[in-house]
Amino acid sequence: MTHSISLEHITVSLGGEKILSDVSLDLRPGEFLGVIGPNGAGKSTLFRVILGLVEPQEGIVRLMGPQGRPATPSQIGYVPQSRQLDAETPITVFDFVSLALPHKYRPWLTRRDKEAVREALRLTQSGHLAGKSIGRLSGGERQRVYLAQALVRGPGILMLDEPTSNLDPGAQEKMAAVVHRVCREKGIAVLFISHDVNLIAQYADRILYLTRGHYAVGTVEEVIRPDVLSPLYGTNVRVEHRGARLTVLTDPADRVPICYHEPAGAKR
Repeated sequence: MTHSISLEHITVSLGGEKILSDVSLDLRPGEFLGVIGPNGAGKSTLFRVILGLVEPQEGIVRLMGPQGRPATPSQIGYVPQSRQLDAETPITVFDFVSLALPHKYRPWLTRRDKEAVREALRLTQSGHLAGKSIGRLSGGERQRVYLAQALVRGPGILMLDEPTSNLDPGAQEKMAAVVHRVCREKGIAVLFISHDVNLIAQYADRILYLTRGHYAVGTVEEVIRPDVLSPLYGTNVRVEHRGARLTVLTDPADRVPICYHEPAGAKR
């Protein structure tokens, strides 16, 4: 895949309040970009701008495909934070993934359709779940199936809105690792929203750190630094390293963490 995103001076105000201010960013083909920051920082708003659901007051969004041709939001795979599914939902994982195939009226699957579903399940390590009911899966299994559904069309850009937020640490690690492998194997440009700087730090090529009306972009080493984050928050920020664990704090007295991750198997 050779899809990319270019954001030029994106500014969005909602309800008279500025959410995104002059955000410029290029997401390269095959790049894994982590998007982190506190609640209300504009992460989901940024996604809606890219998907064409919110019109910015200023700025331009360019979605590019192969040979520099314009791409469309239909070439973006999207994974939400969560979906409400009844445990008795009468549909198998295979059929659930197939619902995202690009046909509306044909009541059967062709050989190519079935191959696309099997490939999406393979990529997400979900092939063994194909015959199971979607409503009976664990949280981690279900998120990987949502990812498979987003991949079945063969998108060039993949956007994930906090797909690990309701998972236990082990499932978080597995989900992020699967996304990283898909990014590398298929050359898909990935935007991955998370509150967890450590999870993102393991896999992201770069991070976009958003606070309300401010942002910084670069590698983890370039961005997760007190001199970069303090201006974003308008207060003193500390970054603590304890072995492989990284914690960002805005209140040294109360030691309230902004971004924190408990690695799988770690003891508190």
